[in-house]
This record gives sequence, C-alpha cells and structure tokens, in this order.
Amino acid sequence: MSSPAGRVAPVLFGSALIVAGVAAAFRVGRRFRRFAISGTSMLPTLRAGDWVLVDEHAYRGRLPRRGHILVARDPREPWRHLVKRVTSVDLHGYIRIEGDNAAASTDSRDFGPLPASLIAGRVRWRYWPLSRAGAVL
Repeated sequence: MSSPAGRVAPVLFGSALIVAGVAAAFRVGRRFRRFAISGTSMLPTLRAGDWVLVDEHAYRGRLPRRGHILVARDPREPWRHLVKRVTSVDLHGYIRIEGDNAAASTDSRDFGPLPASLIAGRVRWRYWPLSRAGAVL
C-alpha cells in the first residue's frame, strides 16, 4: 500500500506541468498573431487562403533583414495590412518591401520605403492549409 505522500508527488508534478503549459500557451498567444493571406502579390510563396502566424516581437529593438517576409501597415490606409518581402533597409532604418509577384503587388515601388514604426511583425509559419503547413522563408 502506498503512503499519502507517495500519491501527492505525482499529482503535484502533473499540476506543475499543466500550469507550465498554460503559461507557455499564454506567452505564445501574446507574441503571435494570425493573418489570412488574400490576393496574389506574394505568389508563389504565399497564396490567397493561406493562414500564417506573425511574430509581433521579431523586430523589437532591431530592424528586419533583406529577404524576411513581414506584415506592415499600409502607409496610405493604416487600418490595412500588407504582407511583403524586405528588399532593403537603409542607414536611416527605412524599409523597402515588395511582393514576390511584382505584376500584382502594390508596394515600395508605388509608395516608397516605410519607417520601422509601420512594421507589425515577421511572418514565421503557415498553418493552413495543412498540406502547405511549415516555416515561411
């Protein structure tokens, strides 16, 4: 027969794991935001109907690098978000963004480079559709 103390340890351990899991999920939930892709400006990398996770903390204290895919507020319509690839970052921290599909993209070729304050985060992961799930590079 096991002692009461012998039964308490596994319960405490299990409870600690649950608390740790909830805390981790809360942190991830506050760091990442979901976005649905619409339009064809990022073909073939991203398609209309793809759902991605955006790391809103990726550029805290640093600038994006050439090649990163990010979400930025549209400088002409701040309520609208754009998903584009970084093509350059100048010495003053202005970021040029362009769609992979130039023929269907409105980007820095139209409105110029963006200040870092308009960058919402870095696209990290496509989670839908499942057949295309994976890291976004």
